[in-house]
Amino acid sequence: MGRHTPASSGREVLRVAFGFRRPIRPGGQHQTRLGCVLGAALGVLLVAVGTRVSGESPLTGRVTDHLAVQQQRTEIPAAYAPIDYGFFAQLPTPEIRTVSDLAAVEEVEHNAVALTGYIVRVIPVPIHLAGRRATDWEFYLHLRVGPARRCEYQDDARNLVAVVTPPFQPPQTGWDLEALYDLCREQARVRLSGWLLYDYLSRTRVGRSRASAWSIHPVTQIEVWDARDRSWNLLR
Repeated sequence: MGRHTPASSGREVLRVAFGFRRPIRPGGQHQTRLGCVLGAALGVLLVAVGTRVSGESPLTGRVTDHLAVQQQRTEIPAAYAPIDYGFFAQLPTPEIRTVSDLAAVEEVEHNAVALTGYIVRVIPVPIHLAGRRATDWEFYLHLRVGPARRCEYQDDARNLVAVVTPPFQPPQTGWDLEALYDLCREQARVRLSGWLLYDYLSRTRVGRSRASAWSIHPVTQIEVWDARDRSWNLLR
């Protein structure tokens, strides 16, 4: 599993990249290499959002192929940059119309992040595989900054999304549907870590069932907060 960078390292660099001028929290004097790389990547994305390269043609199936490849990643990140809910929700959601747009998005997707909150909804989504009677499942976890009264079943525009894909389910981990629902039912405080992914197909659902088209996909590490010991415990 990857390691976490200091709590403010990635977040503060990202704020600078987006032009935010919020106070730097204690402990943020030293920026890690991961935070700098992620901040630079987001800066490139912001430039690409407002710029079109002369002579570039619109993309066809390349964007769809790119999304499929990113969703199926199995590599474990070496480190995670902690970011908070509010910042995640403000990540830009550009249209991908040129090769430059796609390259800028991909640069950000090379980074892994960690997000702390509460799982308020678990949605099993079937993956239909040709030539197989059975299908694998992806588990969509809807995350909010504060706990809910119960595990929810309705859409909510406040939710951020993280996805547990088949390579990170049993037997590789214990992250089956029951274990994930338990976290939701108990409203346990969790830290979900994994690769950033821009699901441009979900842009139409922003403001209805989710707060951003960005997600953590795939989730590569799940931790649960132990209030008694005041420590994070890996969910194996």
